[in-house]
Amino acid sequence: MNRFFTLIIAGILFIAFSSFLKIFRNDVTITVDMPDTIEAGTEILVTVAINKGKVTNFARFQQELPSGFTAEAVNSANGNFSFKDQKIQLIWFPVLPEGDEIIFSYKIIANERLIGKVDLGARFTYIDNNEPKTVDQQPQLLAITPSPNVNPAMQIDVMNYARMASIEAIATNGGKTAALRQRPIWMEEDNIFMVTLLINKDEVQKFAKIEETVPLGYTAASIDSKGGIFSFENQVAKFIWMDLPAEPFFTVSYKLILEDGATVNPAAMRLAGVFSYMINERTFSSDIVERTESLAGLNSAQVNDILRSITVQESEQQPVVIADATPSREPSASQPPSTPVSTPPSSPATPPVSVPATTPTRAVTSTNDASDLLKPESGVYYRVQIAAGHRPINTQRHFRSFRLEYSVAKETHEGWFKYTVGSFVQYKDARDYRVHLGNNTKIDDAFIAAYNNGNRITVQEALMVTEQRWIR
Repeated sequence: MNRFFTLIIAGILFIAFSSFLKIFRNDVTITVDMPDTIEAGTEILVTVAINKGKVTNFARFQQELPSGFTAEAVNSANGNFSFKDQKIQLIWFPVLPEGDEIIFSYKIIANERLIGKVDLGARFTYIDNNEPKTVDQQPQLLAITPSPNVNPAMQIDVMNYARMASIEAIATNGGKTAALRQRPIWMEEDNIFMVTLLINKDEVQKFAKIEETVPLGYTAASIDSKGGIFSFENQVAKFIWMDLPAEPFFTVSYKLILEDGATVNPAAMRLAGVFSYMINERTFSSDIVERTESLAGLNSAQVNDILRSITVQESEQQPVVIADATPSREPSASQPPSTPVSTPPSSPATPPVSVPATTPTRAVTSTNDASDLLKPESGVYYRVQIAAGHRPINTQRHFRSFRLEYSVAKETHEGWFKYTVGSFVQYKDARDYRVHLGNNTKIDDAFIAAYNNGNRITVQEALMVTEQRWIR
């Protein structure tokens, strides 16, 4: 009898202890609710439920889609939704929504030419006791039924879509990012050479540059820059585009003006040029290819014929990847959610860093919350980001104890309130100040942000445009 009661008591204790563990255990689960099929050319709704347990700080949801699919947010549950490089991503920082469960939704759109099947999984990453942890949702099979509006001969299996799209792009535009120069034309009555360039941009959308070395005895002036910035200095004619024209190819032109006293030999006129551009934040360059035929007024077929007949020697320039060139980087998730930066020190360890007198710097003054907003400046420049958060703070009060040499300015970018200091024309000066902050304050995760006319760009883009070198 005593043994019987002992077993009953042990069972009760086991159940109670199991319940106790369940209450205090951090059970994080992810459930993705989506249809089993999608018709090509249409969209489906995906609903995700995450049981977040005791997680309260930074978290990220991610799902990768194959080529041929796109995604759009429907309900992001106060998260920062993005779709880039075929990855759906929602980020919650500094805190997650209240409640035991997060429910959000988005729609997936299939290209009308797709057919086949694909497994779609998902991952939820969160911070527990300052350690990153992940929960994976098992892949779910999604069948793609063909669109009745597409000829079967034009349908592409989802597993081959990326390769086929690339092949078709090559067939469409010659598959080359290239710049061509029509042999300069001597205009005797005006005493000038006319130079026409054709740019086939392929994947390039922004940040491109053309540099042409001009012989002594000539100056250069723009005729048609197609929205680019033209300059002529030290015998180099230069076009720079922050955003390229929408057309797949376009022409620009400039004139070479014969200086007084110089002699001309049209047959001996020779130019050397380089076309530099960015693809996926990597910088490439190729020599400009000179042609004898007219490059003005060509149609797509004519441009493609020329591109197929030439060889473009493309080379990648350094730096390729820059650690602090990504403006979307945010403070680490281990930081307390109530404060966007670490606790300030009592005083700086060393005197403020000095900036060379030859390098102009600009500081944004701040007297109250309204004046703390970052004011746009002209040209390309660099600032040092020291904090970010989803809720605005009083910059004067919060950063007073840091005793910073520059006023802190606040801006909103990609759903964040971001806080930066200083304004540097030279990347090296911004880098030196970032190092100074790391060595002399408790701001140990500051990084460099780049701007063009007040708009954020990557450091890689800024370095390319300003022709400066990256320094570790």
